Amino acid sequence: MQARFLHKNPNTETRFVLIRMKCDSAAAMVVILNFLYRYSAKGAIRGMSPEKEYLKWRQSPRVGCLFARKIAIKPSQYSQRIFHISTAEAPDRVANKIAGAVNTAIADGGASAVLLLFPALTSLEETARIMLALGSEPEWTVTPRAIPAPPPGYRALNIVRAINFGTGSCPSEALVLGSFPDFPPTRRAPITALELFIGEPRPMGPLDDEATTKANLAHMPMHLPSHDMFMAMWHGSHDGRSRELGGADNRAKAKVSMALPLTMANRLGCGA
Repeated sequence: MQARFLHKNPNTETRFVLIRMKCDSAAAMVVILNFLYRYSAKGAIRGMSPEKEYLKWRQSPRVGCLFARKIAIKPSQYSQRIFHISTAEAPDRVANKIAGAVNTAIADGGASAVLLLFPALTSLEETARIMLALGSEPEWTVTPRAIPAPPPGYRALNIVRAINFGTGSCPSEALVLGSFPDFPPTRRAPITALELFIGEPRPMGPLDDEATTKANLAHMPMHLPSHDMFMAMWHGSHDGRSRELGGADNRAKAKVSMALPLTMANRLGCGA
């Protein structure tokens, strides 16, 4: 196992400009990721940007997923584009901005995913109104679904955007994160955000066990040395999520873009 890094301005900000990893197990990857997270935390300063605050959290063990933690060290290395979205307008206007940012990233070419940050968005209900409005944008579909317990009393929003796949298209499932108590622990980011895979999906699913019919962030290119390493990280991510969730939590399923309490879902007209 080897990790090599350089940094600048150690008294104000830690910036990793070179990271090289050689490891042969998920356990070794966890050691490296935990070290980098603790080291970068030393460079945290008051008033850090929303982007840095979000990515710092995304690197933390609280996320559970080793792939997400690795990507957050340097998103550009994995062709993830980052946008900051103002939410000072009506939900349909904000939804149009979201759709426009994703369209821009797709049109530019080369991007595998987008991260959209909403620093001023601190209300779960307002977040839900914006996401529901996305369903009126071209290529987007928002579908309310039941979430079986545990825990009881929740409704899911499944948010997908059609992306190119071969000669046709397939739905890509979005993920919404934010500091809301009704979200599972692994999605309680300090900044409200939406993440979405927009690259070319793999012909087969991430586990190579079935043909791809839908995509999500698990389709991102990880630049790992072998499939065995991928599988080790996959199982390590499962273990990490289970540990952070503290047990079964169907709000954390990949097909659940975001969870809403039933009372709120009913108020917004998506409870049935």
